[in-house]
Amino acid sequence: MNELLTRLDRTVLYAPEQDMWVRLEDGGLATVGATHLVAQHGQFMLFSPRPVGMKIARDRSLGVMETAKTALAVHAPLSCEIVEVNPAVLADVTLIEREPYGAGWMFRLRPTLLAEERASLLDADAYATWLAPRLAEKLAPPVDRSADFDIDPTRGW
Repeated sequence: MNELLTRLDRTVLYAPEQDMWVRLEDGGLATVGATHLVAQHGQFMLFSPRPVGMKIARDRSLGVMETAKTALAVHAPLSCEIVEVNPAVLADVTLIEREPYGAGWMFRLRPTLLAEERASLLDADAYATWLAPRLAEKLAPPVDRSADFDIDPTRGW
C-alpha cells in the first residue's frame, strides 16, 4: 500500500471528492480540515475562509487556499453553517500541512443536512480503497502552461 494511504487518520470520516476530513463532534458540530494529500500541492501561503455565520451547500466553496503556484478552492464536505474558523490556521497556514488532522483543522461547522448527506462520508478503509486508483492524478502537480505562450512584445497579444 502506498505510504500516503497509510497516513490516513482512522478517527475521522472523509469526503473523497473534496479531499476533506470530517470529525463529527458531540453537540451536533463537525470539525473539518484538509487531508494530508492536499499538502502535496505545495507550501500554503494564504487561507481565505468565508465568514462565520455563512450557510454553504455541500460541495460549494468554504474559502480558498493559495500556494506560490496555484489557488485551491476549499469545498464543503457537507451542507452547513460556518460556526468557527481556526484562528491558529489564519495566523499560520502551514499548520494545515504540518498537522492536518490536529492543530491544522480549518472549520467548525453546523451540518444542516447531515441525515441526508452522512452516507457521502467514508471511513479510512473505504477512502483508501476509493483513493488508491486516483492517487497519481491527485498528486499530479498543477499544470503550468507558461511555456505554451509565444508572445512577441513588438506585436502585442
